Amino acid sequence: MSIFSKNSNSSSTENEEPIAQEIEAQVVETTAEEDFAPAVEQTMRSDFANRSSVLSNKPSIISEGFIFEGTITSDGVLNISGTVRGKITAKSVLIDSSGQVDGELNSDQLVIKGQVHGDVNCDDLNVGPLARVDGNISYKYIHIQRGGKVSGKFIKN
Repeated sequence: MSIFSKNSNSSSTENEEPIAQEIEAQVVETTAEEDFAPAVEQTMRSDFANRSSVLSNKPSIISEGFIFEGTITSDGVLNISGTVRGKITAKSVLIDSSGQVDGELNSDQLVIKGQVHGDVNCDDLNVGPLARVDGNISYKYIHIQRGGKVSGKFIKN
């Protein structure tokens, strides 16, 4: 009998007993300590590894209206819609149209849609159509969209 059946008053108990005995036998077999402990430890390790990789893929966000002063270091993605004053080091940085950075910025991938004042060091730089960048810009690859304004010293790596 299934727990999903419509007839809850069914009188057929003959089918229920073998199922209960079978489930009980399976539980006894799988709870032996020598089999159970290594499996649980391995599962916990893989869950932790999966969780840490998921966490590293989530972006860090400086929201619009938020002002951060200091140093930001990240192995992942940083989205800036507010204001950052200080030093930023991250794998990937997106400065939204409302975002502003005053200071030093180091990144592998950098997309600027807002404003940056200070030194920029990146591999791949993309300057959006409403962006304003003022400072020393060190880059490997650069793309400036029509309307984007960049002033300062350009240094190709």
